[in-house]
Amino acid sequence: MEERNNKSYYFIKELLQLDLVKALELYDDQGVKVSTHTYDVLNLSIEEILKQYKTLENASKKLDFFAITVGVIIHDVSKASIREQEENLSHSQMMIKNPDYILKEVEEVLREVEEKTGLFLKKTIKKRISHIVISHHGRWGKIQPSTKEACIVYKGDMYSAKYHRINPIGADSILAYIEKGYSLEEICQKLNCTPGVVKDRLKRSRNELKLSTIGQLIHYYQKNKKVPLGDEFFVLRVEETKKLKQLVDKQGFQELILENPLIPYFEDEAIFKEKK
Repeated sequence: MEERNNKSYYFIKELLQLDLVKALELYDDQGVKVSTHTYDVLNLSIEEILKQYKTLENASKKLDFFAITVGVIIHDVSKASIREQEENLSHSQMMIKNPDYILKEVEEVLREVEEKTGLFLKKTIKKRISHIVISHHGRWGKIQPSTKEACIVYKGDMYSAKYHRINPIGADSILAYIEKGYSLEEICQKLNCTPGVVKDRLKRSRNELKLSTIGQLIHYYQKNKKVPLGDEFFVLRVEETKKLKQLVDKQGFQELILENPLIPYFEDEAIFKEKK
């Protein structure tokens, strides 16, 4: 790390070591770890930055890369805390009904890293980070993104949630268990998925084959031992999700975050107070 950003790099490293952030690797959402989705949102945010500003050099003069990075890392930490604390509302419901819960958690996380590192964020930086987190659901949340940074992260999160959080289980695997006489509940347990995923995959396969009933689909499978996963667009999204999961599993969530190309543009003087 260059001298101008070694403090901010250290701050990110310590943020990644917080129990609440590390817990993102323990929970999944529709078959994809929350940590994998988090990395994907960062990657997609960088793609959006390049789309809008052409180069990171140009973008660095107009955007707060540090706020984007931190905001992405912690944008879904409530998915872990809500499950650990057995809250009645889901993360999505909190974003609509109780964004103050999300905001308070952001403040606590940042405060914990500040105390741990002795590095204290400027008020404007904290405000940018907080806004990124509480607005990342856009029209599906209560708070709408109103900064350039928040709009970028919102777009990254929306794309990832829609296209890269697809459980890669296909109808082939489901039909193999149906053929053996397994119930819907047993199939879900075997494949670690929800009934909704099972029904969706069977429907997609039927639609591709233009079959009307599950019975016809089972008959087709028994004859051919293979059925289509879905249409071309869906198959491509599933393949992208598989590659994403493999990348994060192989290289590690923390390592990928610390290798992100926004970090070299961090400026410690613009991020931290001189004193608490």
